[in-house]
Amino acid sequence: MSIEKIKEKLKNQSQKDDMWLQDALYRQENESWLDISFAIAVKVLETLREKKITQKQLAEKMGLSPQYINKVVKGSENLTIETITRFEKALSVKLIAVPQYEFMENHS
Repeated sequence: MSIEKIKEKLKNQSQKDDMWLQDALYRQENESWLDISFAIAVKVLETLREKKITQKQLAEKMGLSPQYINKVVKGSENLTIETITRFEKALSVKLIAVPQYEFMENHS
């Protein structure tokens, strides 16, 4: 193996070795929403299993791609409130709850 190929191989390996640190920093900086996203993913998977629905069937029902559904059930997708409510409606399940605020109670 030539010196240049060895240098290139070492450079590539060095970049891979640094990826764990970048991944760890990302997870640390985004821990709050990643935890919620993971909990939603677990609930979606449980519901699919209970209702005997495939991810592909859910994707068709929601008008989304199967690839997107797969990202969601991996628990690393930063979901919007709109998307969460679409999942709730499609699966007839509650995924998040928001406490009532005094403002809402006083103006109902």
